[in-house]
Amino acid sequence: MVIASDIRVGNVIRVDGKLCKVLTQEIRGTGKFGKSAMLKLKSLEEGNVIEKKMSADANAEEVDVHVVKMQYLYREGDHFVFMNMETYDQFPLSSKAVGKHEVFLRENEVIEVLFGEGKVLSIAFPKIVELKVVSTPKGLGADANFKEAELENGLKVLVPQFVSEGETIRLNTDDLSYLDRVSVRSMS
Repeated sequence: MVIASDIRVGNVIRVDGKLCKVLTQEIRGTGKFGKSAMLKLKSLEEGNVIEKKMSADANAEEVDVHVVKMQYLYREGDHFVFMNMETYDQFPLSSKAVGKHEVFLRENEVIEVLFGEGKVLSIAFPKIVELKVVSTPKGLGADANFKEAELENGLKVLVPQFVSEGETIRLNTDDLSYLDRVSVRSMS
């Protein structure tokens, strides 16, 4: 058990019978009227975001979790199957829990996953990924700042006019936004 005021971002707690990862935590109020912990949580089973208000001295059940490197094997219906690289045990993870990040999964890729209670809870996706542009129109002229580009994983994003086919770009995985172009310098 952990006191609500001691809950930190990144902790995994059980709320209303569901495992949730803490996205934000803020203590509000004064001593006279009682302090409250305002939590923004992500349900690890359903992938949705929940807001929860708790008394600052209320108890919450903290779940023991750890990060394990696993290999993404394949998709089977509504689940993605991962294999523990040390034990070769296979674990499913629902597509709801993966959410919009499924476009970044590649078969046989080794990725860090949050593991607890004998199952995979969520994937620890990197904040930034590098992907190749497979198609984009030529610059659209001075009136437009951005144009649509299709990336190697099928994702379509807005990129600046100067980005062209074959280039590699960096993408923010949280909001799927363009960050910058990857430059390659020659060693000569």
